[in-house]
Amino acid sequence: MQLDHPYTDERSWLKGNLHTHTTLSDGSQSVEDVIDTYAQRGYDFLAISDHDLFVDPADYRDETGLTLLPAVEVTADGPHLQQVGLHEAPHPDEDRHTVVATILDAGGIAILNHPKYQSHLEHWSAADIRELATVHGIELYNGVIERHLGAATVTDRWDQLLSEGHHLWGYANDDAHLATDVGRGWNVVQSADRSPAAILDALATGRFYASTGVSISAIVIDGGRISVETTNATRIQLRSDHGVLQQTVDGTAATFHVPEQLAHRSGHTYVRVECLGWAGERAWTQPMYLLDE
Repeated sequence: MQLDHPYTDERSWLKGNLHTHTTLSDGSQSVEDVIDTYAQRGYDFLAISDHDLFVDPADYRDETGLTLLPAVEVTADGPHLQQVGLHEAPHPDEDRHTVVATILDAGGIAILNHPKYQSHLEHWSAADIRELATVHGIELYNGVIERHLGAATVTDRWDQLLSEGHHLWGYANDDAHLATDVGRGWNVVQSADRSPAAILDALATGRFYASTGVSISAIVIDGGRISVETTNATRIQLRSDHGVLQQTVDGTAATFHVPEQLAHRSGHTYVRVECLGWAGERAWTQPMYLLDE
């Protein structure tokens, strides 16, 4: 058994947030203060994504060592979605198929934001996401929902869609509106350099993990074997279709032999690794798809 996966042997990891707001829309801090806040926390890259408003990174790049990525949160007239990588604000057409097509045709990254925002937990329903299967992925975790109605973490919806054959990356973002929202969720990419192009390529192709506090230092795949090393996990789990738990290893590192775990179980199409920390922190690898020899 082989695994189709996005990771490389590169061990240079860069940490960043793709979803944050400023006083130019409904955030509480200026663009400059938001950038400073993330820089002080040791982030490597950041996307300012105000609502239906493009904030040009070029206006601020000389003021920071952070790699600034272009982004917009498309908000008006429908469920929210993230455009990353394009230097424009897409028209917020109420037909979100049109918005997604516009982003993808221009070479941008399209992410569906906070799928379980609000009490109905259907900001992006499974049916909605199925119809927009060409998007790059969904916000697996959205930090600001911790203080709003809804569910901040949506691994169940992610696994449901992955199990149906939809290839979706899982992103973790702050969606920071207040300074206290910063540092709740982030993405850590494998990138050979700090250029916007290299980071965007990693984010588009799944060469990253999502986290709310656990740090992964290595993801190594050799045939059907997955080895994961962390700095602060207490338990590492291998999960497969529908989120089924296949194996648990206590400690900061684990190696999973996927063929052995799935030898007597039919119908599995992917596995993913989930790392748990002391106080409920998580880190999630991207899905790795099972291939026959």
